[in-house]
Amino acid sequence: MTRRRIFSALASAAAAASLFAASAVNATDYPVKPITVVVGYPAGGPTDVLMRAIGPRLTSDWKQPVIIDNRPGANEAIAAQQVSKAPADGHTLLLSTEVPLTQNQFLFRKLNYNPEKDFAPITRLVSSPLVLVVNPSVPANSIEEFVALARSRAAARPVSYASAGNGGVLHLPMAMLAKQNGLNMIHVPYKGVAPLLTDLVSGQVEAAWVAVAGAAPYVHDGRLKALVVDAPMRVKALPQVPVFSETKVAPVQADFNFVLQAPAGTPVVVVEKLADAIRKVLNDPEFQGKYLEPFGFRVVGSTPAELADFLAKDRPRQAERIKTSGASMD
Repeated sequence: MTRRRIFSALASAAAAASLFAASAVNATDYPVKPITVVVGYPAGGPTDVLMRAIGPRLTSDWKQPVIIDNRPGANEAIAAQQVSKAPADGHTLLLSTEVPLTQNQFLFRKLNYNPEKDFAPITRLVSSPLVLVVNPSVPANSIEEFVALARSRAAARPVSYASAGNGGVLHLPMAMLAKQNGLNMIHVPYKGVAPLLTDLVSGQVEAAWVAVAGAAPYVHDGRLKALVVDAPMRVKALPQVPVFSETKVAPVQADFNFVLQAPAGTPVVVVEKLADAIRKVLNDPEFQGKYLEPFGFRVVGSTPAELADFLAKDRPRQAERIKTSGASMD
Protein backbone atom coordinates (compact mmCIF):
# COMPACT_ATOMS: atom_id res chain seq x y z
CA MET A 1 0.00 0.00 0.00
CA THR A 2 1.44 3.42 -0.92
CA ARG A 3 2.00 6.14 1.67
CA ARG A 4 -0.83 8.18 0.11
CA ARG A 5 -3.28 5.26 0.46
CA ILE A 6 -2.11 4.58 4.01
CA PHE A 7 -2.61 8.24 4.93
CA SER A 8 -6.02 8.31 3.27
CA ALA A 9 -7.12 5.16 5.10
CA LEU A 10 -5.91 6.52 8.44
CA ALA A 11 -7.67 9.82 7.82
CA SER A 12 -10.95 8.07 6.96
CA ALA A 13 -10.71 5.91 10.07
CA ALA A 14 -10.01 8.94 12.23
CA ALA A 15 -12.96 10.80 10.76
CA ALA A 16 -15.25 7.83 11.33
CA ALA A 17 -14.04 7.46 14.91
CA SER A 18 -14.56 11.16 15.50
CA LEU A 19 -18.10 11.00 14.10
CA PHE A 20 -18.92 7.94 16.24
CA ALA A 21 -17.54 9.63 19.34
CA ALA A 22 -19.56 12.77 18.67
CA SER A 23 -22.68 10.68 18.18
CA ALA A 24 -22.05 8.81 21.41
CA VAL A 25 -21.54 12.04 23.35
CA ASN A 26 -24.69 13.54 21.89
CA ALA A 27 -26.66 10.44 22.79
CA THR A 28 -25.29 10.46 26.33
CA ASP A 29 -26.15 14.12 26.77
CA TYR A 30 -29.58 13.82 25.13
CA PRO A 31 -31.72 15.82 25.38
CA VAL A 32 -29.80 19.07 25.04
CA LYS A 33 -32.84 21.26 24.31
CA PRO A 34 -36.65 21.12 24.62
CA ILE A 35 -38.37 18.10 23.09
CA THR A 36 -41.31 18.83 20.81
CA VAL A 37 -43.94 16.11 20.48
CA VAL A 38 -46.25 16.62 17.50
CA VAL A 39 -49.78 15.28 17.96
CA GLY A 40 -52.26 14.95 15.11
CA TYR A 41 -55.30 15.93 17.18
CA PRO A 42 -56.56 19.06 18.96
CA ALA A 43 -55.71 19.69 22.60
CA GLY A 44 -57.84 17.64 24.96
CA GLY A 45 -57.96 14.45 22.88
CA PRO A 46 -56.71 11.11 24.27
CA THR A 47 -53.30 11.26 22.57
CA ASP A 48 -52.78 14.85 23.69
CA VAL A 49 -53.83 14.13 27.28
CA LEU A 50 -51.60 11.05 27.54
CA MET A 51 -48.52 12.90 26.30
CA ARG A 52 -49.20 15.85 28.60
CA ALA A 53 -49.26 13.38 31.49
CA ILE A 54 -45.98 11.74 30.44
CA GLY A 55 -44.21 15.02 29.63
CA PRO A 56 -43.65 16.26 33.21
CA ARG A 57 -42.12 12.91 34.19
CA LEU A 58 -39.56 13.21 31.39
CA THR A 59 -38.91 16.87 32.20
CA SER A 60 -38.22 15.95 35.84
CA ASP A 61 -35.63 13.35 34.81
CA TRP A 62 -34.02 15.21 31.92
CA LYS A 63 -34.38 18.88 32.98
CA GLN A 64 -35.72 19.78 29.54
CA PRO A 65 -39.32 20.80 28.82
CA VAL A 66 -41.57 18.60 26.70
CA ILE A 67 -43.67 20.76 24.38
CA ILE A 68 -46.86 19.47 22.75
CA ASP A 69 -47.46 20.78 19.23
CA ASN A 70 -51.04 20.02 18.14
CA ARG A 71 -51.32 19.66 14.36
CA PRO A 72 -54.76 18.16 13.66
CA GLY A 73 -56.13 17.25 10.27
CA ALA A 74 -55.95 14.88 7.30
CA ASN A 75 -56.12 11.69 9.37
CA GLU A 76 -52.96 12.66 11.27
CA ALA A 77 -51.08 13.13 7.98
CA ILE A 78 -50.25 16.79 8.71
CA ALA A 79 -48.48 15.87 11.94
CA ALA A 80 -46.70 12.93 10.34
CA GLN A 81 -45.44 15.04 7.46
CA GLN A 82 -44.07 17.68 9.83
CA VAL A 83 -42.08 15.16 11.86
CA SER A 84 -40.83 13.34 8.78
CA LYS A 85 -39.02 16.54 7.71
CA ALA A 86 -37.59 17.38 11.15
CA PRO A 87 -33.92 16.97 12.14
CA ALA A 88 -33.10 13.39 13.16
CA ASP A 89 -31.75 14.28 16.60
CA GLY A 90 -34.55 13.05 18.85
CA HIS A 91 -35.84 16.52 19.73
CA THR A 92 -38.91 16.34 17.45
CA LEU A 93 -41.16 13.30 17.89
CA LEU A 94 -44.52 12.07 16.59
CA LEU A 95 -47.13 10.69 18.96
CA SER A 96 -49.90 9.17 16.87
CA THR A 97 -52.22 6.26 16.49
CA GLU A 98 -51.40 3.64 13.87
CA VAL A 99 -53.56 5.55 11.36
CA PRO A 100 -50.84 7.65 9.65
CA LEU A 101 -48.45 4.68 9.71
CA THR A 102 -50.49 1.68 8.55
CA GLN A 103 -53.78 3.03 7.18
CA ASN A 104 -53.31 6.30 5.31
CA GLN A 105 -51.31 4.69 2.51
CA PHE A 106 -54.42 2.65 1.65
CA LEU A 107 -56.80 5.60 1.98
CA PHE A 108 -54.97 8.38 0.13
CA ARG A 109 -53.66 8.24 -3.41
CA LYS A 110 -50.76 10.49 -2.42
CA LEU A 111 -49.04 11.21 0.89
CA ASN A 112 -46.41 13.85 1.54
CA TYR A 113 -44.47 11.41 3.70
CA ASN A 114 -43.48 7.74 3.47
CA PRO A 115 -44.94 5.82 6.43
CA GLU A 116 -42.48 2.95 5.99
CA LYS A 117 -39.25 4.88 5.45
CA ASP A 118 -39.52 8.30 7.09
CA PHE A 119 -39.64 7.29 10.76
CA ALA A 120 -37.59 5.54 13.42
CA PRO A 121 -39.87 3.45 15.69
CA ILE A 122 -39.52 4.16 19.41
CA THR A 123 -42.34 2.48 21.32
CA ARG A 124 -45.97 1.42 21.27
CA LEU A 125 -47.18 3.00 24.48
CA VAL A 126 -50.70 1.72 25.06
CA SER A 127 -53.58 0.01 23.34
CA SER A 128 -57.01 1.63 23.66
CA PRO A 129 -59.87 -0.87 23.36
CA LEU A 130 -63.17 0.10 21.79
CA VAL A 131 -66.59 -0.78 23.15
CA LEU A 132 -69.68 -1.46 21.06
CA VAL A 133 -72.47 0.76 22.38
CA VAL A 134 -76.10 1.10 21.34
CA ASN A 135 -78.95 3.44 22.12
CA PRO A 136 -81.04 2.07 25.03
CA SER A 137 -84.03 1.67 22.69
CA VAL A 138 -82.19 -0.96 20.64
CA PRO A 139 -83.55 -4.40 21.64
CA ALA A 140 -80.15 -6.04 22.11
CA ASN A 141 -78.32 -6.60 25.39
CA SER A 142 -75.37 -8.63 24.08
CA ILE A 143 -73.22 -8.81 20.98
CA GLU A 144 -74.98 -12.04 20.00
CA GLU A 145 -78.37 -10.33 20.20
CA PHE A 146 -77.05 -7.36 18.23
CA VAL A 147 -75.81 -9.60 15.41
CA ALA A 148 -79.15 -11.43 15.36
CA LEU A 149 -81.04 -8.12 15.27
CA ALA A 150 -78.91 -6.72 12.44
CA ARG A 151 -79.37 -9.93 10.46
CA SER A 152 -83.16 -9.92 10.93
CA ARG A 153 -83.46 -6.30 9.81
CA ALA A 154 -80.94 -6.48 6.96
CA ALA A 155 -83.47 -6.19 4.14
CA ALA A 156 -86.39 -4.15 5.45
CA ARG A 157 -84.82 -1.68 7.91
CA PRO A 158 -81.04 -2.08 8.30
CA VAL A 159 -79.45 -1.14 11.62
CA SER A 160 -77.70 2.23 11.43
CA TYR A 161 -74.27 2.73 12.93
CA ALA A 162 -72.09 5.82 13.34
CA SER A 163 -68.38 6.44 13.06
CA ALA A 164 -66.10 9.44 13.46
CA GLY A 165 -65.20 9.38 9.78
CA ASN A 166 -65.08 7.17 6.71
CA GLY A 167 -62.20 4.69 6.96
CA GLY A 168 -61.39 5.63 10.56
CA VAL A 169 -60.72 3.44 13.58
CA LEU A 170 -64.40 3.52 14.58
CA HIS A 171 -65.62 2.60 11.09
CA LEU A 172 -63.42 -0.39 10.25
CA PRO A 173 -64.43 -2.66 13.18
CA MET A 174 -68.11 -2.42 12.23
CA ALA A 175 -67.28 -3.06 8.57
CA MET A 176 -65.44 -6.22 9.63
CA LEU A 177 -68.25 -7.25 11.99
CA ALA A 178 -70.65 -6.95 9.07
CA LYS A 179 -68.41 -9.01 6.79
CA GLN A 180 -67.73 -11.77 9.31
CA ASN A 181 -71.39 -12.19 10.16
CA GLY A 182 -73.02 -11.48 6.79
CA LEU A 183 -74.76 -8.31 7.96
CA ASN A 184 -76.16 -5.39 5.99
CA MET A 185 -76.07 -2.14 8.00
CA ILE A 186 -76.13 1.58 7.19
CA HIS A 187 -72.97 3.55 7.91
CA VAL A 188 -73.40 7.17 9.03
CA PRO A 189 -70.01 8.97 9.21
CA TYR A 190 -69.58 12.03 11.45
CA LYS A 191 -66.84 14.64 11.72
CA GLY A 192 -65.62 13.56 15.13
CA VAL A 193 -66.74 11.66 18.19
CA ALA A 194 -68.69 14.46 19.91
CA PRO A 195 -71.48 14.80 17.30
CA LEU A 196 -71.53 11.01 16.96
CA LEU A 197 -72.28 10.58 20.66
CA THR A 198 -74.92 13.33 20.59
CA ASP A 199 -76.89 11.58 17.84
CA LEU A 200 -76.33 8.12 19.31
CA VAL A 201 -77.75 9.20 22.67
CA SER A 202 -80.73 10.91 21.01
CA GLY A 203 -81.45 7.85 18.88
CA GLN A 204 -80.66 9.36 15.48
CA VAL A 205 -78.30 6.41 14.97
CA GLU A 206 -78.42 3.06 16.76
CA ALA A 207 -74.89 1.80 17.36
CA ALA A 208 -71.19 2.68 17.27
CA TRP A 209 -67.76 1.56 18.35
CA VAL A 210 -66.32 4.16 20.75
CA ALA A 211 -63.16 4.31 22.87
CA VAL A 212 -63.82 3.04 26.39
CA ALA A 213 -62.85 6.40 27.88
CA GLY A 214 -65.36 8.25 25.70
CA ALA A 215 -68.23 5.80 26.18
CA ALA A 216 -67.91 5.00 29.90
CA PRO A 217 -69.71 8.10 31.29
CA TYR A 218 -72.69 7.49 28.98
CA VAL A 219 -72.85 3.81 29.93
CA HIS A 220 -72.63 4.51 33.66
CA ASP A 221 -75.57 6.92 33.64
CA GLY A 222 -77.71 4.75 31.36
CA ARG A 223 -77.68 6.89 28.24
CA LEU A 224 -76.03 4.08 26.28
CA LYS A 225 -75.83 0.29 26.57
CA ALA A 226 -72.44 -1.42 26.23
CA LEU A 227 -72.43 -4.85 24.56
CA VAL A 228 -68.79 -5.93 24.23
CA VAL A 229 -65.24 -4.60 24.69
CA ASP A 230 -62.44 -5.76 22.38
CA ALA A 231 -59.70 -6.39 24.95
CA PRO A 232 -57.84 -9.44 26.30
CA MET A 233 -59.72 -9.12 29.61
CA ARG A 234 -62.40 -6.95 31.13
CA VAL A 235 -61.42 -3.33 31.67
CA LYS A 236 -61.72 -1.54 34.99
CA ALA A 237 -63.57 1.38 33.43
CA LEU A 238 -66.42 -0.96 32.34
CA PRO A 239 -66.02 -4.09 34.49
CA GLN A 240 -69.57 -5.28 33.81
CA VAL A 241 -69.07 -5.48 30.03
CA PRO A 242 -67.81 -8.80 28.56
CA VAL A 243 -64.93 -9.12 26.13
CA PHE A 244 -65.07 -11.09 22.88
CA SER A 245 -63.54 -14.22 24.38
CA GLU A 246 -66.59 -14.47 26.65
CA THR A 247 -68.99 -14.39 23.70
CA LYS A 248 -69.79 -16.56 20.69
CA VAL A 249 -68.86 -13.82 18.20
CA ALA A 250 -65.39 -13.56 16.63
CA PRO A 251 -63.35 -10.40 17.48
CA VAL A 252 -62.87 -7.65 14.90
CA GLN A 253 -59.69 -5.80 16.02
CA ALA A 254 -61.69 -3.01 17.63
CA ASP A 255 -58.91 -1.02 19.22
CA PHE A 256 -56.27 1.55 18.38
CA ASN A 257 -52.74 2.16 19.60
CA PHE A 258 -50.62 5.13 20.63
CA VAL A 259 -47.13 4.97 19.15
CA LEU A 260 -44.10 7.24 19.42
CA GLN A 261 -41.69 7.73 16.53
CA ALA A 262 -38.78 9.94 15.56
CA PRO A 263 -37.54 11.03 12.13
CA ALA A 264 -35.64 8.32 10.25
CA GLY A 265 -31.92 8.45 10.97
CA THR A 266 -32.28 9.31 14.66
CA PRO A 267 -29.38 7.60 16.50
CA VAL A 268 -30.29 4.17 17.84
CA VAL A 269 -29.03 5.02 21.32
CA VAL A 270 -31.33 8.06 21.46
CA VAL A 271 -34.29 5.97 20.31
CA GLU A 272 -33.56 3.35 22.96
CA LYS A 273 -33.13 5.99 25.66
CA LEU A 274 -36.55 7.39 24.78
CA ALA A 275 -38.17 3.95 24.75
CA ASP A 276 -36.70 3.08 28.15
CA ALA A 277 -37.84 6.38 29.66
CA ILE A 278 -41.40 6.03 28.35
CA ARG A 279 -41.58 2.42 29.55
CA LYS A 280 -40.48 3.51 33.04
CA VAL A 281 -43.34 6.03 33.21
CA LEU A 282 -45.96 3.60 31.87
CA ASN A 283 -44.99 0.87 34.33
CA ASP A 284 -45.34 3.14 37.36
CA PRO A 285 -48.41 1.93 39.34
CA GLU A 286 -49.33 5.46 40.41
CA PHE A 287 -49.26 6.67 36.80
CA GLN A 288 -51.33 3.69 35.66
CA GLY A 289 -53.95 4.27 38.33
CA LYS A 290 -54.33 7.95 37.49
CA TYR A 291 -53.89 8.14 33.73
CA LEU A 292 -54.38 4.69 32.20
CA GLU A 293 -56.81 2.44 34.06
CA PRO A 294 -59.67 4.99 34.27
CA PHE A 295 -59.61 5.24 30.47
CA GLY A 296 -59.34 1.54 29.71
CA PHE A 297 -55.80 1.88 28.32
CA ARG A 298 -53.71 -1.30 28.26
CA VAL A 299 -49.98 -0.82 28.79
CA VAL A 300 -47.73 -2.15 26.02
CA GLY A 301 -44.42 -0.29 26.42
CA SER A 302 -42.75 -2.05 23.51
CA THR A 303 -39.15 -1.91 22.40
CA PRO A 304 -38.31 -0.14 19.11
CA ALA A 305 -37.93 -3.52 17.40
CA GLU A 306 -41.30 -4.71 18.71
CA LEU A 307 -42.99 -1.56 17.41
CA ALA A 308 -41.38 -2.02 13.98
CA ASP A 309 -42.67 -5.61 13.91
CA PHE A 310 -46.16 -4.50 14.99
CA LEU A 311 -46.38 -1.88 12.22
CA ALA A 312 -45.12 -4.31 9.56
CA LYS A 313 -47.78 -6.88 10.52
CA ASP A 314 -50.52 -4.27 10.89
CA ARG A 315 -50.23 -2.87 7.34
CA PRO A 316 -51.68 -5.91 5.52
CA ARG A 317 -54.41 -6.20 8.18
CA GLN A 318 -55.42 -2.60 7.64
CA ALA A 319 -55.30 -2.97 3.86
CA GLU A 320 -57.82 -5.81 4.10
CA ARG A 321 -60.06 -3.89 6.52
CA ILE A 322 -60.07 -0.76 4.37
CA LYS A 323 -60.81 -2.76 1.24
CA THR A 324 -63.71 -4.45 3.04
CA SER A 325 -65.11 -1.10 4.19
CA GLY A 326 -64.89 0.46 0.72
CA ALA A 327 -63.41 3.58 2.33
CA SER A 328 -61.36 6.15 0.48
CA MET A 329 -60.27 9.65 1.49
CA ASP A 330 -59.73 11.03 -2.02
